[in-house]
Amino acid sequence: MSQPDVQYPRYRSHLLPRTREGRIAALAFVVLLAFAEPPLVYVLANRITPWVFGMPFLFAYLLGLYLAMIAVLIWAAWRGV
Repeated sequence: MSQPDVQYPRYRSHLLPRTREGRIAALAFVVLLAFAEPPLVYVLANRITPWVFGMPFLFAYLLGLYLAMIAVLIWAAWRGV
């Protein structure tokens, strides 16, 4: 006896955003992450001489990027993306 051919529903990949807001959030997060990784961080922020709020520029730059990435994640979660 053979099993009947059952057609299961096909779902899109869970790794790809399904909505426009999801694509925007994913792209914004990846772009911000790229600015926090070498070689971009070496080119843009590899200096300590200007101090910002009592921190070297590199630390202030990375703190700003990480806060922006957290803001993108909170926005995406709040929108239900």
